[in-house]
Amino acid sequence: MIETKELVIYPLSKCNLNCFHCYAGKEDYELSIDDLNWINKTFDTRKTIIMGGEPLMYKDLEYMLQVFPNITISTNMTLIKEKIGMLKKYRDKLTIQLSIEGGSQETNKIRGEMIWEICIYMVKLLKENSIACYLRCSYHIDNLQKIIKEVLPLAEKLGVGALLLPRVDKPALNSKEQILFFREVIKHKRCAVHQPHFYQFIEKRGRCLAGNERVNIYFDKRITPCSFDLKYTLGKIGDKEESIKQNIDIFVETFKIPPIECSSCTNSDICRGGCYISKSYIGCPLQKNWGLEQVIINLIENSCQALQ
Repeated sequence: MIETKELVIYPLSKCNLNCFHCYAGKEDYELSIDDLNWINKTFDTRKTIIMGGEPLMYKDLEYMLQVFPNITISTNMTLIKEKIGMLKKYRDKLTIQLSIEGGSQETNKIRGEMIWEICIYMVKLLKENSIACYLRCSYHIDNLQKIIKEVLPLAEKLGVGALLLPRVDKPALNSKEQILFFREVIKHKRCAVHQPHFYQFIEKRGRCLAGNERVNIYFDKRITPCSFDLKYTLGKIGDKEESIKQNIDIFVETFKIPPIECSSCTNSDICRGGCYISKSYIGCPLQKNWGLEQVIINLIENSCQALQ
């Protein structure tokens, strides 16, 4: 079997929403039971992430909940109430990731009317049924203040975490913007920017998992090392295990290299420069020796100056 820390499965392409920035294909694809069995026999994973399309629309979702370990379902949350009985059965191995945007206005504009309010209701419903959940939110320069003022306080008020990822169709933040954003995020419990250089910033082992620690399997049967890179293919469902292993090794050794912008950074060989698709490393604070320790030092210095 192929060992991997995370296995990301996209079992179908269909969705009941039509978010304009969604990069999922519009074709009608769906994995079969045979496909799922091949995946289960081929990959030995510690964590399974189910995405889409909308996973709660998948007809064989309960089978996935039965056979795969430690599952996170990434959902637009609109079908949670309809599926709550099934989700409750597997709550000991299940976490729900609820996708929103930067605040109520952006969420309802991009995802549909009342989605922000539906999210609040669904979080409360999940917690009432003892099902673990957290918020997932895309960030960009235009919605940072809304995230700080609405999303992070909402997560704290509801008693859940928030995972923040960059919008891949938007420009990267510069180093000053990232420092200010990171500082706000770390004020809130269970909240994080899901990028390698953020974890390095807070002095944890942040790294890119693509290939050697994460594998993605799509509804059209392609296997790729990264959910943001749909062009590089490691194989497809049904391929020989040895062939997929060889392609993973080639990707990690040949293509997964730190970008030139990170060449002088002492963390580059660990985090590999962050997500090269979102280009989030361009403004990485670590290039200017801005880590959590330096942030604390500056805060103390500023406080002392204010008292003088």
